[in-house]
Amino acid sequence: MLNNQVTVSTEWLAAHRKDTNLVLLDASMPLPGQAASPDLCCIAGALRFDIDKVVCQPHSPLPHTMPDASLFAQLVGELGIDNNSLIVVYDNIGLYSAPRAWWMFKCMGHDKVYVLDGGLPKWQAESGALANEYALPGQGKLYQAQMQENALITAEQLLTASGRGDYLVLDARSAGRFEGTQPEPRAGLRSGHIPGSANLPFTLLQEQGCLLPPAQLQEQFAAQGLTQEKQLVCSCGSGVTACVLLMAAYACGHRNLTLYDGSWTEWGARADLPVA
Repeated sequence: MLNNQVTVSTEWLAAHRKDTNLVLLDASMPLPGQAASPDLCCIAGALRFDIDKVVCQPHSPLPHTMPDASLFAQLVGELGIDNNSLIVVYDNIGLYSAPRAWWMFKCMGHDKVYVLDGGLPKWQAESGALANEYALPGQGKLYQAQMQENALITAEQLLTASGRGDYLVLDARSAGRFEGTQPEPRAGLRSGHIPGSANLPFTLLQEQGCLLPPAQLQEQFAAQGLTQEKQLVCSCGSGVTACVLLMAAYACGHRNLTLYDGSWTEWGARADLPVA
């Protein structure tokens, strides 16, 4: 695998799906305000990786909060994953929640993790093997996780950093939500954006669920003023689609990458934080 590679193709997965060290994870989650489909369809052999209800910090006031390293290690180990596993993660929309799972592993120091380009829709369109139930985890493994420095940022840290020239804060929400002209899907949130942040909707970095080529991605990041020296902080509605931006930036060779996990669900709800 190449150093900046973040995805694998459906053709690659079809050829390697049964490799002994490969673990296939379904990280699908419904869009905000929508319910999950009652009829399960997954790629044959996939394990469920529920970032919304299971692989998250319990009792957090915010949705699907990143778990700490010890809990992440326990949950991942129970799935039969160890530090040598080659992980491929996908979602049922194409390129939506899978990058969140990718970032979670990157946060914990796991390098061999990739997103299936095009996700389940592309796999289905190409008549890939499907199942109507998830695979059962194998024997539990010992997994060691260590949260990487600067992988996450708090609201207080972001408030301090957002005015600094060595930081670039990008919001992955739609332009309407960023500008406050479109309502938020979650009740009780103010409209607008973090002062000093710029808007790069995650939908602009992909085509039919596939990540755009690095040269096209880099053009969009360069237009926002991103350089190798700047710390890129990504935000969105609840910390999910911000990871599409992080993954795209990684594909362009950027490594100073940070997720604002609380995102607008936290910022938009807190009256003590300013809104633009």
